[in-house]
Amino acid sequence: MFTLQKIFADGALFQANAALEIRGKAGAGAEITGVITKNGETVYRTAAAADGEGQFLLTLQTPEASFAPCEITLTCSCGAEYIMHDILFGELWLASGQSNMELPNAFMTDQQKLYDEIRDFNIRVYDVPPLNCGDAFPFDPNPMQNGFWVRADDADKLRNVSAMGLKFSAELYSWLNRNAEVPVGFLNASYGGTPILAWLPKDAVDADQKMKDIFGKFGKYPTPETWNTCGDVNFQQGCCQYNAKIAPLEGVKVRGVIWYQGENETGGEFWHRTYADSLRFYHKTYAERFGAEPDSFMMVSSLIYPWTYGGSGECNVGYINNAFIETALEAPEKFIAVPICDLPPSWACVQGNHPIHPTNKYPLAVRTASLVLDNVYGRSDGQLSPAFLKSWSAEGGRIHLEFDSVGFGLYLDGTHPIGLYVAGDDNIYLPAECEISADGCSMDVWCDAIPEPKNAAYSIQSLEPCCNIWGGLYPLYPFYTDKVNYINIEARPWYDTSRTAMWGSRLRGDILDLFYRPVWHPDCGSEVCPDTAFTLEGQSIRVAPEDGESADFGCYIKSYPYNKLDLQKFGKLSVNLYHTGELAACLFIEWNGGGTDICLNRTETLTGGWARYEAVLTGIPEDAEIRKVTFSFHQEKGALRFVNLEKVRLWK
Repeated sequence: MFTLQKIFADGALFQANAALEIRGKAGAGAEITGVITKNGETVYRTAAAADGEGQFLLTLQTPEASFAPCEITLTCSCGAEYIMHDILFGELWLASGQSNMELPNAFMTDQQKLYDEIRDFNIRVYDVPPLNCGDAFPFDPNPMQNGFWVRADDADKLRNVSAMGLKFSAELYSWLNRNAEVPVGFLNASYGGTPILAWLPKDAVDADQKMKDIFGKFGKYPTPETWNTCGDVNFQQGCCQYNAKIAPLEGVKVRGVIWYQGENETGGEFWHRTYADSLRFYHKTYAERFGAEPDSFMMVSSLIYPWTYGGSGECNVGYINNAFIETALEAPEKFIAVPICDLPPSWACVQGNHPIHPTNKYPLAVRTASLVLDNVYGRSDGQLSPAFLKSWSAEGGRIHLEFDSVGFGLYLDGTHPIGLYVAGDDNIYLPAECEISADGCSMDVWCDAIPEPKNAAYSIQSLEPCCNIWGGLYPLYPFYTDKVNYINIEARPWYDTSRTAMWGSRLRGDILDLFYRPVWHPDCGSEVCPDTAFTLEGQSIRVAPEDGESADFGCYIKSYPYNKLDLQKFGKLSVNLYHTGELAACLFIEWNGGGTDICLNRTETLTGGWARYEAVLTGIPEDAEIRKVTFSFHQEKGALRFVNLEKVRLWK
């Protein structure tokens, strides 16, 4: 009788042209013969001897990819036989990480469309069900953990596997099967809320003093005395996920891993070098153990979506994303980082609209597959990497940025950059303007309120999705030029009046909900709407009394957690206003425990009926938590009472 890992079963899909290692147990000292057959013909035959305890390792050289089903037969000199039926050989990937990789198809609004698309595809998924978070995890690797193969026509089971993994496989399949027969599959092995250290094998850690020190520094090194003493967070123990979810896959070879993890590491020292070191170690270890071709094993990592991961309460995704980008740029033959910051947020109502789990997994998987097809499978779309910052310099009130891998060139997906900032010596970042060079390889960035900018940043440390700078086929990689100071950026969406919605969070007791909210709110008795009829730069905000006759009306902007109105750091506020005849305007700045009125004074006449107004920001306590800023207008005369506002700016 044979004892084998559950993955060696009917309906399996294994990597083609690879060494498949079948570990098992049979009779002590017995000879084990392994044969791959297709259409009754022997494709490969080998034999191995079991040791004194009956343990054996049989290495089979798998054939070319094909839709023709094969059989793998194991026979023992003791008389036992085991046959695996309906075996396919093709391209196999590991899909692993934490909850955003784990997020299943069941939460995708267009899941049925994907099921219909792949129903007849030769796609197969091996699912390793998780232990419960507080369960006792095995201290040693457990290759006998349960699992099962899922076919592409089994929608009921596909509902519970990774949405990212399934869509990624479908994209690979569609391209690889244009002129050939190439089955595609993935190993579904993720677990929500897990750090990267949980996915590393202890024997490899013990053989690497640097990683062993990292485990010790963060209290993750596993010892028998402390094992399974963490209660509901046993699932976060160092090495525990390798033992429970990866060990059952040992012996199976894959082309690479798609990885969506890092939310657990957005605090402390992981911001800097430690996470990148962990990525390098993960790649080295998995390439050696699971790589069909270890020298070309590819680790493809999604960047982390903007959110307040980590215990610090700040939006620290920039540093962890930088680790992914750093490894991708230093070793593009090993790592790919997939940008995500342009994707609009989309929540799963059946999951309580949890903002840590955006449901934009299918678009992200399409992008991931596109990069894999070019880098791994030789498709040539002419761009192997998203555009990245190559060099920069500050001069003449601007910062000049040079980029590489720009494809057909840099461009904005919109009229104004979103997520682009500059800062002066004080490390306070403000939204920046940009000018892209004619060749599309560089841009100059600046902010009128910062005469001598020292640093620039894009899509980092700001709770802001939908960033909109692209380089060719892909969104621009996030970047920051200040490698010394800690960076925290308030988004200030009200700088751009073409933006009428923002990603704002609100605290409700212990719950922080995060959804789109209006940038501009009407004051009592007023109405607010975007206006493209009266504008200097494309769109303004029109403010009017609801009854059309009242002399007093206004609008306001609100502060949200991680999107603060820190006006006390600035000397003045300016705004462009339209329809200003007989107009009196002022600001009311409200904070915890107080507030102040500040006059908006006309300082400059602009073209087309517009004028510039300014308010000197005085009387605001340094420690004030400003809740809202109201723009109040008084207009006695005129048949039509309204004001348009545009280009609100803060100045030092």
